[in-house]
Amino acid sequence: MALALTGMLTMLPGVYGTAIPVQAAQAAGGELVQPRYVNAATINADLVISGNTASCYASATAKRSCHINVKMRLQRKDGSSWSTVCSWVGSADSVIKTLSQTFSLSTRGSYRVNAEFNVGGEVLTYNSSTKTY
Repeated sequence: MALALTGMLTMLPGVYGTAIPVQAAQAAGGELVQPRYVNAATINADLVISGNTASCYASATAKRSCHINVKMRLQRKDGSSWSTVCSWVGSADSVIKTLSQTFSLSTRGSYRVNAEFNVGGEVLTYNSSTKTY
């Protein structure tokens, strides 16, 4: 069953990009599926390209303090698939974990940030919108 995150989008103060509340998903047939996340509150990933610099961002917020692990990948579209150009990992025992890194681009193409979050044992992924260099 294919799922897509839906719901009200919220902004995190002082952070660029849009956070997705981890509350509901919609199945391909339109039915609403309520996940049973105990720890994860919001997840977010964003990419800004200025000149040849890619600014990559990923953040997870928990409902209460727990171990949060974030794997952030800068990816370039290669035909119909995505290849990882660079990746970063960070973790914290906290309510929020944010990664923010820059990378100098040398190859023209379409890019995105793919982020994988583990929030107190709950694994979630998020892809930023695609940007062109």
